[in-house]
Amino acid sequence: MAENVIDQIVAQLRESASGNYPSHAELRNVRVVGHTPKTDHYIYDIVMDFADGSERVAAKVYRARNGGNQARAQARTETENLDRVHRIFEKKGLVGVPRPLGNFTELGAVVAEKFSGVPLQSIIMKAALLPGYGANGSIGVAARKAGEWLRNFHKATAETPVAFDPAQVLTDLEKICQNCRGEGLDENAIRVILNGTRGILARSRKTMPASAVLNDFTPLNVIIGEKGIGVSDYAHMSQHAMSAHDVAHFLACIEALEKYPFCNRGITTEVQQEFCEGYGVTAADQAILRVLKMKILLGMFAQGRTVKENAVRKKVMWATVMKRFIQQAANRSLAPAA
Repeated sequence: MAENVIDQIVAQLRESASGNYPSHAELRNVRVVGHTPKTDHYIYDIVMDFADGSERVAAKVYRARNGGNQARAQARTETENLDRVHRIFEKKGLVGVPRPLGNFTELGAVVAEKFSGVPLQSIIMKAALLPGYGANGSIGVAARKAGEWLRNFHKATAETPVAFDPAQVLTDLEKICQNCRGEGLDENAIRVILNGTRGILARSRKTMPASAVLNDFTPLNVIIGEKGIGVSDYAHMSQHAMSAHDVAHFLACIEALEKYPFCNRGITTEVQQEFCEGYGVTAADQAILRVLKMKILLGMFAQGRTVKENAVRKKVMWATVMKRFIQQAANRSLAPAA
């Protein structure tokens, strides 16, 4: 099915080449040079060869289920999100959002220019594994630029502020802690988390800034390229939500890298600090972000590692590592000052 869809995408790209790239000379060829299978979709890497140069294209083809209706619905949602954000960024002179190359929703696909580069997470892991790799400050610069990109995204899509309900946040956190208790998180860590959260929420504001929210702004989805920062995935975007969710989600994903023994606290601290500096996180924001970040980390722990049912040893190892990591994160972020 996916092969048939990609053939149709290639055919449409040939027909629309002159309109999408009027500055280029004659189109010579459209080539599929590789693909990456994901849980619910494939990413196809396509090259469009013109007489005077080449252009890279990424085609995201959702796996066909339920007769393809679900794939078309997913593609329609992401296409609408991408179109909206690209128009806004183009109007404001901002970069880092790939240009859509047509409407392929009936094929269950999203097709756009490819933003070439390296995921921020790959740079972080390389620095962790190769001593001296990040000594030139490149990781900090990349993290700061990621913060600046997200700040621009939130400002460009800003909406009316949303009400902040501290009681609901605390209730949600208590439920997640209960789930984590079943996974082995000890009572002391839970007590530190909930007491620290109560203290912070008691001083919280009544409203929070709102905008479009990506809901999947992670170091794996942030691409560092020659042209700057790029983000290509808009599948989970909400049109109007609390902007801080994106910030907290990114910070939680960075901190969670510490579960790997070779990724030390110095690297993740630098990335978080530079990202917050680039985003413009204020002192007043930091406390709420600590709560939201902990909520996300606990959610990761409660969800557990997705492995086969017979891989009991891997599940136990995952739970043990995450339990120790959550305890350390709680003491750093929410324990009262000595």
